This record gives sequence, structure tokens and C-alpha cells, in this order.
Amino acid sequence: MRKNVRSLLLQGLAAVLLAGGALGAVNATGEEANASTTSGPRSGSYATPAKDQAFTGVWPRLRTGSRGTDVRTAQHLLAARGYAVSPDGAYGKKTAAAVRQFQTRTGLKADGVIGPKTWTKLTALTIGRGDKGHAVKAVQIQLALKPDGIFGTKTQAAVAAFQKKKNLKSDGIVGPKTFHALITDSTAAKPKPVVRGYSLQFSKNWKNPTYSKLSLVRDGKVLKSWRAGSGMGSTNECASKRGWLPSGAYKVQAHFTHRDGNAIDGYAIQLPDNTCRPKAGTKQQPVTRTDLFIHSEMTRNGGQGKDNPHRDDPDRWENANDYKSLGCIKLTPADIKDLFKRLDQARWPRNLTLYVR
Repeated sequence: MRKNVRSLLLQGLAAVLLAGGALGAVNATGEEANASTTSGPRSGSYATPAKDQAFTGVWPRLRTGSRGTDVRTAQHLLAARGYAVSPDGAYGKKTAAAVRQFQTRTGLKADGVIGPKTWTKLTALTIGRGDKGHAVKAVQIQLALKPDGIFGTKTQAAVAAFQKKKNLKSDGIVGPKTFHALITDSTAAKPKPVVRGYSLQFSKNWKNPTYSKLSLVRDGKVLKSWRAGSGMGSTNECASKRGWLPSGAYKVQAHFTHRDGNAIDGYAIQLPDNTCRPKAGTKQQPVTRTDLFIHSEMTRNGGQGKDNPHRDDPDRWENANDYKSLGCIKLTPADIKDLFKRLDQARWPRNLTLYVR
């Protein structure tokens, strides 16, 4: 009888313990679910994002000597919090000092290295349509947009498209989850394959188009770069005959040393037509850009025309104003001849492609 009573008591106690454990598990699950759906505050105030299974990317590790887009992103995020850093993409002494100050302020080890914990603190903010400043620029450069610091319709659309691609809530608002996906996507993803052989690259200078750059590249290594211009001072790719060359890839169609055209003579590299991409949210229609070349200002024989005072001579390079063009890429006569000399030595590779970014 005593054994039976004792057995019943033990069974009852075990049932109570099991019920308590199950209740605790339910409570823990509920708290985790609530934490994972809590949004961070707007306008850069601090928040600690909860652990989330979607956070699978690898944060880039940045320290003194690091360079690139992720460094610029971190610098913009520091500047958004009032730290005096210049977002130049170079992790120097001033950036390291600002990182240490930020780490001290947020209770982290002040080692001046941006790792996962520091990234988590830096990106603990939420921004969206109508916001302005450095935090917006941090988003824009990760999305390869013009970093004007204004969260407008184009930025919102680009964010929403990225979120959809990453299976995030596609609301066009950048919170900790989206920041994490943006930054880790640029490092965790496989690196872009190096273009083998020779290619040309045109890097746009958004602030001053006539200080853009054309480079001759071989197997990913820049062999030579030249100052270049494009457009008539307008960065609008859809301004026919005036805007600068639309971004994209152009397979070189032909090259000339004695071209005799209506506006382009002498040394010239012909590019295929291309259709511009209007800004999101604008009423501007796509425009097919034609008569695209890499060229200079010279005679059909590759020389320089007669200097006519008080007149802009189309066959003579006169000053830096000649870098402007009707939507093409322009080099000085000496520079385009140098480019041709190098491509002659390379025997004008087949499938030579110009990449415009």
C-alpha cells in the first residue's frame, strides 16, 4: 500500500514538472516571436535588433587600411550619428578613432575594428521615404544609386525590389534586417568574375562629368586611365544628344583613325545604340541613344584644324571645355592616340567591350 501511494505521488510530481516545462517553453516562444517582429525606432535612435533566422549573411570585418563601398557605408553611418569622418572609402586614423568613440559609447570593446557587434549597433536604426542625410547615403551606395542623401521614390523602389529579392517584407523601409542584408550581400555573395582579356571601363564622376575616367583593363588590372568627359554637362542619360552615356555594356563595333563624319572625325571607336533607363517615379520616357562613340576633336586625318580666334573649332582641341560632347565619351587627341596605340599592340581584341558605370 505504501509503495502504491509513493508511486502515485512520484507520478503526480513528474506530471507537474512536465507541465511547468511545457508552459515555460510556450512563454519563451511567445517572447521570441514578439521580439523578432519589433521594429527599430526611426531617425537613427539606438535599438538592438533581436536575433533572427534571416540574419545569415557574414558581416564584413573592417579595420585600418580597409577600402571600398563597405568602408564608405560605415563612414556614412558614423557621420549620421555626429562623428567627424569623411566618407571617402579609406579606413584611416580618423575613421578608426571615430569607431573607438562609438564603441565606447555603445558599451563595446573599443578596438577600432568594425566587426559583427559594431555593425549591429551601427545599423540599429530605421529610415524611409522623406528621410535625408548620411544614413540614406549609406543605403544608396549599397544599392549603387546616386548618393544624394534623399530617400525619394527611386530609393524607395530600389529598396523594395532588393527586399523582395531577399524574401524580406517589401515595404521600402530600411530597418536593421534590411541593413544587414544590404551590407552582408556585398561580401557574402560570390565575388564578380574578373573580365578576362582586354576591356574598357568608363567611370562616371557625378559631381563633375568632365572629370570622369576611361580605363584600359586587362584581366581585371587597370593598364592605363585617362581623363574623359561625356555629355554636355548633364548627367541625365535620357537627354538625347546631350546627356552622358547610359550605364551598361557596349561591344565595340568598329574603330577608325581617319573617320570622316558629320561631327566626329579622325580617331573614333564606334559603340552600339543603347536605350536609357528613366528615373523611377518620373514621367520621362525611354530614349534610344544613337551615334555613340569614343572620340576627340580633330580632323579626318587625325590632326588638328586651323585655330580660328573667338570661335569653337570642332576639329581642334582648344581647352577643357572640349571634354563635353553630344552624349559620347571624349578624350584629348593625345590620349585617344595613346589608347589606340595600346589597342593596336593588343591587336584590337575580338569582343572588346566597354563597361559604363
